[in-house]
Amino acid sequence: PSGVLLLEGRDGVVWKDHVRNCAPCHLPNVDGTMDPSLAIVRASLRCMLCGSAGQAARMLVCDRCSRGWHMSCLTPPIDVIPAGRWVCPRCTS
Repeated sequence: PSGVLLLEGRDGVVWKDHVRNCAPCHLPNVDGTMDPSLAIVRASLRCMLCGSAGQAARMLVCDRCSRGWHMSCLTPPIDVIPAGRWVCPRCTS
């Protein structure tokens, strides 16, 4: 009713902002891509396959569902962080 939104980013940071300062994510002119070199994986993010929250530097985060996947847990394992967008096995099937 007041127009104030409580927002949470993929990194878990929460902030408040007024609705007039926010753009709905479904707009075609909003660029939802992220530079992978700027991404910080939360230390508490668990791998969807092994369930471990360790090895954040070797964790890929799906660009669709934001779930974490260790590169070594994937079949086949991935040795190099992919350039650009990455979609997990669950979202591609």
